[in-house]
Amino acid sequence: MTLAETWQALERLVDDGLCKAIGLSDVTFEKAKEIVASAKIKPAVVQVESHPYLPEWALFDFCRQHGIVLLAFAALGHGMTPNLLADPVITGIARRLGKTAAQVALAWAAQRGTAFLTTSTNPHRIRENFDISALPEDAMSEIREGIDTHVRFNAVVETGVPGFIPRAH
Repeated sequence: MTLAETWQALERLVDDGLCKAIGLSDVTFEKAKEIVASAKIKPAVVQVESHPYLPEWALFDFCRQHGIVLLAFAALGHGMTPNLLADPVITGIARRLGKTAAQVALAWAAQRGTAFLTTSTNPHRIRENFDISALPEDAMSEIREGIDTHVRFNAVVETGVPGFIPRAH
């Protein structure tokens, strides 16, 4: 079954009143464009891995143009190597602003207009993740222009098999 056929089945669920909104997950920019072009009902959300190491700018801009929420999973890099939260650009901004690296990465996501998921079970970190504030524009630019690491931590988009990729140190 193709993604387009699956999307049509999801649209029937909406038409039948069995759900109110439908979305895409783990798709490429090209697949999202394909579905939006043929959809009777546009996706409410597109959930993909996204963080400063994988900003997905083309998909992000496309979603904004079409009124679709981009929902980022692994917004903090999932604690994998290379470690987004140890990136010198992120840690430098965090030091200047008196915030944690996680707060900077989450503020970046929120400020650019991305919804995001975090998965901490640590109560202190959960509270910290709610304590984000707007970054100065120079910090937003520094992240966009100063980070040249490009890493996908979860291979599901390429392989169709969910799971984070262990990397050698």
